Amino acid sequence: MDGSLVLILHTHLPYVLRHGKWPHGSDWLCEAAAECYIPILNECNALMRDGITPNITLSISPVVLEQLADAEFPAIFNAYLDEKIEAAVSDRAYFADRPAEAGFLPLASYWRDWYADRSDDFNVRYGRNLVAAIADLAERGAIALQTCGATHGYFPLLGRDESISAQLGLAVATHRAHFGDAPRGVWMPECAYRPCYFWTPPVPTPYAPAMVRKGVEQLIAEHGLEYTVVDSHLTRGGRPLGIYASRFDAMRGMEGRGERFLPLDNTRSIHDLYRVCSTGDPDSGMTAIFTRDAGTTLQVWSGIYGYPGDPEYLEFHKKHHNSGHRYWRVTDSQIDLALKTEYRPELVDARIRTQAAHFVKTVEEEMLRFRAETGRAGTLAAPFDTELFGHWWFEGPRFLGEVIRLVAASRTIRMRTAPDELDDKDPGIVIQIPEGSWGEGGAHDVWLNPSTEWTWPMIYEVEARFHDLIAGRGSDPLENRILRQMAREHLLLQASDWQFLITTGSASDYATKRFREHYDNAMLLAGWADSLRRDMPLSLEQTNALAEMESINRLFPDLRLDHWITPESLVSPARPASRRSE
Repeated sequence: MDGSLVLILHTHLPYVLRHGKWPHGSDWLCEAAAECYIPILNECNALMRDGITPNITLSISPVVLEQLADAEFPAIFNAYLDEKIEAAVSDRAYFADRPAEAGFLPLASYWRDWYADRSDDFNVRYGRNLVAAIADLAERGAIALQTCGATHGYFPLLGRDESISAQLGLAVATHRAHFGDAPRGVWMPECAYRPCYFWTPPVPTPYAPAMVRKGVEQLIAEHGLEYTVVDSHLTRGGRPLGIYASRFDAMRGMEGRGERFLPLDNTRSIHDLYRVCSTGDPDSGMTAIFTRDAGTTLQVWSGIYGYPGDPEYLEFHKKHHNSGHRYWRVTDSQIDLALKTEYRPELVDARIRTQAAHFVKTVEEEMLRFRAETGRAGTLAAPFDTELFGHWWFEGPRFLGEVIRLVAASRTIRMRTAPDELDDKDPGIVIQIPEGSWGEGGAHDVWLNPSTEWTWPMIYEVEARFHDLIAGRGSDPLENRILRQMAREHLLLQASDWQFLITTGSASDYATKRFREHYDNAMLLAGWADSLRRDMPLSLEQTNALAEMESINRLFPDLRLDHWITPESLVSPARPASRRSE
């Protein structure tokens, strides 16, 4: 073979259970489950039935795992599916009463049947347990699993290495709890990396000390994790090709500042694997990296230049006022929504086959070129947000299935999971890479800009308070209970989602509200812990408020405070109950 296609799907959403319903509460998670997770599971199982191993690497954030395994999720999801089915039935009556819109009647039936099928998938095929369904594929060798920062905290901007270490250690423990073993790889949230250097806080604050900080690769290695993913401009030191601006108008004017990037290093190829070590001393810790092929994968993720913008595909942005169902096709990605025309599902399969063939041919040609130039078999790493496939791009899961079928028949390339590719190539070249992310601009601009810089002093303040409280904690059960809940609020405060949603303008009010809630909760809990240390007991009202916080933000039931102290604390027992059908 001339090369490998390593497809990595990163699965993440913020913690939304018990934080509203629509448009940015639990419906957000239910949308992803119905439109992305179940269809991708279906594609993988169909491939296995046909004797084809998918060899997808599925990156799952711990916060998504905790929500899918939550005892309330099945009832919430079934209620969501019932609502979608009822809305399609209502649309049929609506269109039947309006002759000018009678052409939408077959599509209303399409959506009724589509959501009924997802209900059957969830309740019958997967036994109301998507975590178990994912585990089953992994156990059969169909896919490989990897983890992510516990709540998707943005590693380079967190104020203390203990925070990054806790994000990683808790991620490993959560993965082990749900799947029975530790992951080998980790997705750095937003593919954001920082090397070892004398770090100063990016905003004025008395709470984050300027000091020599470990490189993120060192912290990853301390938790037994072997590899991660970076964007191409980090490996090569060149200018980035961002991934977000085509989706969000608020980001279209953002550009990377040239002084942030090193000169392009033409001796490094994005189709080789490397190990990163920012200290110059491999004994200090290093991590293998897969590098995103931004040019090739542009075809897949761009709604303007890529396959999702095909005129026949379902238009994401236009929804019917009566139900929220989508009845229109892209038509033209540049025209006004009012000019969109009727979706024709019967025409999309031919487009999927054509585009999957084009993508596979593009990968084959790139790997043949690399082999001709170097004499080596290359690696084409294709990392994407899982939610692209099915949510942003409704036809995406079927595209993935067709790509995998075509690669299975290829004589040039093969599908490989990231762990298998790493074992095969075992990279020996150690490099240093600059700081950055896969966000628009290639640096931290999406998460640190005039609209979000107010969030970072608040994160640093909570980090400092929590650090001091942990350092002086005793054995009082109530105090430790308070600190455990403060840890959860602290982790949720760190989620990179809040800055992203504020910057893109897609859910700014919701993100601001959630951020302030977690900050207020954390600081309230810190005050209660201080009161206990002064022999001032909690009132009944305070005790009830603590119980309510624990009920609402109840992720990570196995959370241990020593995750903020030492990586050796990461081993936790499995929670097999989450892997069984209910």
